[in-house]
Amino acid sequence: MDMKIGKFSLTTTLLVLLFINCSKENNPAKLKSSSAGNSVVSQSDITLIPLNDLGKNTYKDSVGGLYPGGKNSPSGTYANDLLKTSNSIAPIDSFGNPHKHGRIVFISLGGSTGGHNMTQLKKQTKNNPLTNSNLVLLDCNNGYGDASLNSIMNPNDSYWDHVTQIIQGAYSSYRQVQIIYLETDDSSMQKYWPNRPNLVKNELESCLRVFKQKFPNIKMVYVLGRTRTFGNEELWNREPSPYYFGWACKWAIQDQINGVPGTQYKGKKAVAPMITWGWYQWADTTPRKTDGFYWLQSETSDGLHATPEGQDTLATRFQNFLLTDKFAKIWYAAQPTGFSK
Repeated sequence: MDMKIGKFSLTTTLLVLLFINCSKENNPAKLKSSSAGNSVVSQSDITLIPLNDLGKNTYKDSVGGLYPGGKNSPSGTYANDLLKTSNSIAPIDSFGNPHKHGRIVFISLGGSTGGHNMTQLKKQTKNNPLTNSNLVLLDCNNGYGDASLNSIMNPNDSYWDHVTQIIQGAYSSYRQVQIIYLETDDSSMQKYWPNRPNLVKNELESCLRVFKQKFPNIKMVYVLGRTRTFGNEELWNREPSPYYFGWACKWAIQDQINGVPGTQYKGKKAVAPMITWGWYQWADTTPRKTDGFYWLQSETSDGLHATPEGQDTLATRFQNFLLTDKFAKIWYAAQPTGFSK
């Protein structure tokens, strides 16, 4: 059944997503094995399987799932901290002080694909009665290879001049930024497992530390991974690099959960904001077992960038996550009348 979200009403979309979420635990990924000589090779070692479908199964001896233990939802202390952090997001003025008429500034950082996603999400958020009226979404992305992880993790890179221009042009300040959506890649030609995802993971963690330095009130960083790519794009944009980017996101989150030095997000020793999943974008051309999402070459203009219709699909999925996720909806969704934190 075609579960892809197109341009139908947001209300219908939410109902479909809620049905999917209720059903996904009853649809575990069924992986086959094949004999190769005297050894048994898991299909997941030779096939790129979405992390959320992979679950507790492995890809090259690494357990899948979006979170540790093959899980697709946060749990334990990390989940409790996500709840506390989400509840702490509230309108603030340009100096970072709480103000009921202040702003909740949500920016995107990275290259062109994430920028296109944020541009569409902005359209679907502004004046939407389902979303928080204090939200201000800003697309701080920059294409043309000028906003790679290598640029973002360098606090003195010229990319940050672009970010400053966007924020100040919207009459906001760095102190008002509380949420970041990060989607980009690095400029490395490294493409092999596990070197590439490990390299990208380390770069993501470096970015988190820079965010903590630049944005005094930063609370949360959302990662979505990347969509599947097709054709012969630049080496670092070609599969399996986008698939490996998802693993890098997973491992960065896992490091933070495990308290790896350089990733601490709470207490006096905090050096980074929390990093967590938005909705996970990577899918093959067949529907995912967990939620029915798939991605086709016809939904891209060049094998990498989405068409207008494809972009609507991606942004609508992202918005549905923000409206229905138990943590994200606390700050993204419209607040009840008379509600105050």
